Amino acid sequence: MDFYAAVGGRLAKEHGPLASRLRNAFAAAFEDGLLVAGSALPAEREMAEGLGVSRSTLRQCLKELGNMGLVSTRPGAGTVVSGRIHKALSQLSGFTEDMKLRGLVASSTVLERTIGPVPHDTAFRTSLPLGTLTMTLVRLRKAGGETLCYERAVVPISAVGEDYDGTGSLYERMDLRNGRPRRILQSLKAIEASPEVAGLLGVRPNSAVLEITQVGYSADGSAVEDAVSWYRGDRYQYVGEIKG
Repeated sequence: MDFYAAVGGRLAKEHGPLASRLRNAFAAAFEDGLLVAGSALPAEREMAEGLGVSRSTLRQCLKELGNMGLVSTRPGAGTVVSGRIHKALSQLSGFTEDMKLRGLVASSTVLERTIGPVPHDTAFRTSLPLGTLTMTLVRLRKAGGETLCYERAVVPISAVGEDYDGTGSLYERMDLRNGRPRRILQSLKAIEASPEVAGLLGVRPNSAVLEITQVGYSADGSAVEDAVSWYRGDRYQYVGEIKG
């Protein structure tokens, strides 16, 4: 289905003020997967003419969609579909793997990388013996250059090696040493972003973010990961299947 069929068809079915109808038509097309993340929208003038709306109405709509995290403006590319990234609860995968599945290039900015004895709070949560040598990584996780996640992870040195610099995939590195988690206990909750977290994620303070805490265990039952992450609520959505 092309852009005008996807959005124009929904616009014709909406009721109410034109600006609201247009925004809802775009949003519905995003949610139905008819506008694919990473794809560029037509030029503004062309879109306005094709949808039968004024450029000012379209411009305001695109601004609101940008605030919702559904589109973004990139130099040289115009308006690009962002959309929400769906993470399957039933699949044990890392950030880099999730982005690759969506055709996005993952990258990391390392804010902190330290090696030392396991922190006391991590030892309490994971039962790792005090004195266990661990690496603490604090990173911004990005896709296509856009920051989606701020995370802090503590992992045993035995699972990653002292030469790991934190820029590449943590799980891929752990695979090389047979240290990847095979079971994860995870907790998710929606919170308002603190000024610090909001600044790092590039959102407004008090915006909705997903705070995810998890402990990962290897095949032999030993803890190999203690992590907390904050994901942008406007860009990330967890989905799962429940069977009775």
